[in-house]
Amino acid sequence: MHRFFIENNIAENSKLKLPEEILRQIKNVLKIKRGEKIALFDGSGHDFISEFSGEDYVSISEKVFNRREPERQVFLFQSILKKDKMEWIFQKGTEAGVYEFIPVLSSRSVKKDFNLPRAKKIIKEASEQSGRGCVPKVREIMGFDEALEFVQKERITGIIADPNSKRHILEAMKEPKTALFIGPEGGFTEEEVAEAKECAFKAYSLGRLNLRSESAALVAAWVVAQ
Repeated sequence: MHRFFIENNIAENSKLKLPEEILRQIKNVLKIKRGEKIALFDGSGHDFISEFSGEDYVSISEKVFNRREPERQVFLFQSILKKDKMEWIFQKGTEAGVYEFIPVLSSRSVKKDFNLPRAKKIIKEASEQSGRGCVPKVREIMGFDEALEFVQKERITGIIADPNSKRHILEAMKEPKTALFIGPEGGFTEEEVAEAKECAFKAYSLGRLNLRSESAALVAAWVVAQ
């Protein structure tokens, strides 16, 4: 069953006019026929089973609690990478259960910005495809120190990826909320790791092999979210 995200709240047992973008996708791309079932979701944690009318509206017939969302919230503080790698992280991170994305400028960051509207579109589509009950949020860019302050202010458990750590990511305690810091192509500097530790972060290795930043983000996010 195809799923579509609706920005406004959906009322149970109602008729809903579909946005033009979704209507075009239903008719022209997916070729969904009149009477076929589709699922809509609004980020409330529920799916709304609907029947396509063949026109520009659907009839909501059932409200179902979405049980696919991870129990733990992972805030991925990802050092900005090149465009294709960053977009891959937004897509696959959503599928892996990331709750919120925070792009970070760290000392070794080569890329300094990213396309926010494009990121939101990728995350929305990945949420629809993967069965998420919500659409992860993506924030504006933060500097490394600003990101550390945010984690402390929000009282989120902090983890920083460090290949020199003797502790493996699988040893990390399962917390309701976790801030996961992943470095850029060159990794975090020793000073950044030390600074994070001073802010009560725990440093973990992701294994014996050297992972690319985008691979490290996906592996660590999936482990921490479970």
